[in-house]
Amino acid sequence: MSLKHRLMPLVAQLITSERLQNLRRHWLEWRRKLRRRPHQAVFYYRIDDPYSVLMAQVLPRFAEHFGITITPRVMLYLDQQMYPAADMLSELAPRDVAALAKLHDLQFPGDWQLPAREVSLAATRCLLRHEHDERFWSLASALADALWRDDHEQLESLLEEHGQQPADQAHLALEARRDQFLNDGHYLTATLHYGGEWYWSIERLDHLARRLEQLGLGGGVWPMSYDKAKTARLDGPAFDRDTAPELEFFFSFRSPYSYLALARTFALADHYQLDLTVRPVLPMVMRGLTVPRAKRFYILKDAAREARLHSVPFGRVCDPVGLGVEHCMALWPFAEKEGRLREWLLTAAAGIWSRGINVASEAGLRRLAEDAGLDWNRARRWLDDDQWRGQAEANRQRMMEAGSWGVPSFLTHGDMIWGQDRMAIVEQTLLDSIDNS
Repeated sequence: MSLKHRLMPLVAQLITSERLQNLRRHWLEWRRKLRRRPHQAVFYYRIDDPYSVLMAQVLPRFAEHFGITITPRVMLYLDQQMYPAADMLSELAPRDVAALAKLHDLQFPGDWQLPAREVSLAATRCLLRHEHDERFWSLASALADALWRDDHEQLESLLEEHGQQPADQAHLALEARRDQFLNDGHYLTATLHYGGEWYWSIERLDHLARRLEQLGLGGGVWPMSYDKAKTARLDGPAFDRDTAPELEFFFSFRSPYSYLALARTFALADHYQLDLTVRPVLPMVMRGLTVPRAKRFYILKDAAREARLHSVPFGRVCDPVGLGVEHCMALWPFAEKEGRLREWLLTAAAGIWSRGINVASEAGLRRLAEDAGLDWNRARRWLDDDQWRGQAEANRQRMMEAGSWGVPSFLTHGDMIWGQDRMAIVEQTLLDSIDNS
């Protein structure tokens, strides 16, 4: 085994260590008290980002409940290299947010229209002018509603009433903020920054809420269930096996979020007796898409806290990109033929993301194959068979045509749902199919 593969699990374990995270939190809290500063967070808001629109509805109540100050920081320009399929995201995100809004009883127009860039800029210039006003949140809500409903009359009325920051000042400020945002270590708007950590969208506010509660803030019931979308209730009736809908699960061995979704996806399929099809795809970097270092670093730490939430072992990571992924994919059809596909997926993914096993090596691959109940002497013959490549490409094309470019993604009844933190929405989509049948 190379030095890189020996060190990688140890480095990853340090990066994702809960103990080191807590030590850093204690240090930052001690420093905050020493300087006699209040609890403060910065919210990176972009009006043409639907996740920002939803977060802006939630944060005033969140801040009041926990007694913290949240300072909005208006954004618009982004580094496009962070978004490998920006056009697809612009179509998927509003649909996703509409489902989240329904789940959380929030507001987002069902008849949304993608806002034009020049209109978004006008609204952003207005918000820049009022960024430090107490009425920022209500103004942001009114502007976003008009923008996403494509209500030009209402938008013009708001802009006339509240004015805009001069165009040259706005351009300079927005470009500088984009660059500083990346330097600070993040890339997604709709993100809250508190005490050295990032919390993106509603589905990460539960982590911040628990952190603040440990500091003695808040108390009582949260204003809303921030983690509601993450977990299926599993309390609905099972489908008839002859008429059960198909659930397609797009999965990658290099995706930590795919690993986090595995057990919950199988539990969902088992409870509702679904026709589950797991569709493997190659990771983005093996499909010609880039994942910048800052993005990889955030994903690793974010996946670690999500893993702790769901009691999934995580942290000793050995990146399988390249030959390791190819090995895992090559054994896929053999495991399926042997009726051990579930065991292979769970074992291989856990080996990669929690045991630090190098699946690019024959020794590491053999260990996991045998742990999954596969006969190694028979399994190793499949390593020279490339039949999986055609299926992986077909799966990629199906995923892209359905509206997603990344994993984990779920497809059922023509609806594409993206993310391991959307299990409740996957479940609701399936249950709605019963009511509509």
